[in-house]
Amino acid sequence: MTLAFTVLGQPEPQGSLKAFMRKGTKFPTLTSDNADLKPWRQNVGAMALLVMRENRLELSADAIDLTIDFYFAKPKSASRLVIRKITKPDIDKLERAILDSLTGIVYRDDAQVTWVTKSKQFGLPERAEIRVKTYPVKSEKVSENGNRESHNQTQLLG
Repeated sequence: MTLAFTVLGQPEPQGSLKAFMRKGTKFPTLTSDNADLKPWRQNVGAMALLVMRENRLELSADAIDLTIDFYFAKPKSASRLVIRKITKPDIDKLERAILDSLTGIVYRDDAQVTWVTKSKQFGLPERAEIRVKTYPVKSEKVSENGNRESHNQTQLLG
């Protein structure tokens, strides 16, 4: 399966969680330190779901390769010579938001993601361009007599 889509809007990082105790509770309440994260993740998930349905694709159990390109508006105060976005947000936190947004929609668990290529750059409109490619966990091997044999990952690595 190959899937590609664009989510318009300023990409939001998934930062740290904050914990606090509510009066009368035994367990802490966890909340994100970024108020804009939830709407961003909902937009990513909604776009992924739309594209999955349009292409009649189902939740994948295969290995996943992701390519994510994040685009941000260049500040007016930045010199025209500045060509790379080296300021916040951190690219790993941007990636984490995308990985979690696609869980349960494109793949079962973000542990299936085996390869990520990502970039953070200037460009309008602000957006995230996401490409997903799946690879089977099992490979086929042709035996000496020409028959195809299926091998699981542990057999190949062992």
